[in-house]
Amino acid sequence: MTLKEIVDVFSALLTPVTTMITVYIAWQQHKVSRSILRKDLYEKRLRIYQVFMSYLSEIARNRNVNYNRVMQFYAESSECEFLFTAEIVKKADELYQKGIEFSHLNNQLNPSDGSNGLSVGEQRSIVVREESELYRWFTDQISNTRELLREEMSIQESRMPSLVTLNIQKINQKK
Repeated sequence: MTLKEIVDVFSALLTPVTTMITVYIAWQQHKVSRSILRKDLYEKRLRIYQVFMSYLSEIARNRNVNYNRVMQFYAESSECEFLFTAEIVKKADELYQKGIEFSHLNNQLNPSDGSNGLSVGEQRSIVVREESELYRWFTDQISNTRELLREEMSIQESRMPSLVTLNIQKINQKK
């Protein structure tokens, strides 16, 4: 084989080799971008998880919640509808609604304006019973909510399907 033939062979191989290298680099960039997306999504989800757990543990620790704290939870958890499934959004709304109810019951027993709460009697007993049931519900929600959120917190590839996979599943469901 002459030098000219060798140069011609290498010249012919140059374009396919360059293409393969370019494809490899693009694939690696795709993998890195996906990892960064998973990490960013995890960090945002972790912040929402911490909002949920802080709210629930504060209620469990203090055995009460005021209206301002419930509204703070509502504001801080509002981003969850963009980061989690409908089930988590529903849980956030349920915690908000029950928080409003719990705050109202707490305020009837111990008004925030310093006035006397309900006097001893049947009505106070009913409110105390409702408040106790709601408190028990909130303490149960710590483990229930942790488990519910844990399912969506993973950054492992197998537990975090790609957007393409999710779109294909939606298309198949419409058929």
